[in-house]
Amino acid sequence: NLFDEYALEEALLLNEKHGGQVTVLSLGNEDWKEQMRRALAMGATDSLLLSDSAFEKLDVIASARVTAAAIRKLGNVDLIMCGRNSTDDESGAFGPALARSLGWPQLTYVGKIADVAPSKIVAERHLEEQIETVESSLPAVLTLVKGTNEPRYPSLLRIRKVAKAEIPIWSAVDLGLSADDLTPATTLA
Repeated sequence: NLFDEYALEEALLLNEKHGGQVTVLSLGNEDWKEQMRRALAMGATDSLLLSDSAFEKLDVIASARVTAAAIRKLGNVDLIMCGRNSTDDESGAFGPALARSLGWPQLTYVGKIADVAPSKIVAERHLEEQIETVESSLPAVLTLVKGTNEPRYPSLLRIRKVAKAEIPIWSAVDLGLSADDLTPATTLA
């Protein structure tokens, strides 16, 4: 979605400045592969799709649990950037739920990243009537707002290069998830 494009662009800019790897991770069905190829064409280094029929009816909390399991399995992740909210439910709850599932700090409504060091990040939170400068240890989860940057358009050459790229898919079994992990939060006691 559009908000995630701002997060991806910011990750690409940080990668260009500091080095590293940008992995695009999404939870959805196989139709998401085309969007993931677009992210690869924009400059992401890797992609991973979390797809399983067991994931079809997850609420935001269970979706965060599934995504957290994938991040733990990937390992060596310093920073997660999400869009402020998704365009399907507009809740803005996924980023904070993911941070909680991982046990990591979160910075929400990020409009600008001021500094990144090996163990910390400094960012501006763009709230309705004020801007706050906040700091967090790493690893951390950030949610970025619209207007943080201008997402790049992938070149035709890059689009062609990744057109047939294989998108790895991990299922619930691959992640070692149980039925309890996939239970919507509203049904838990």
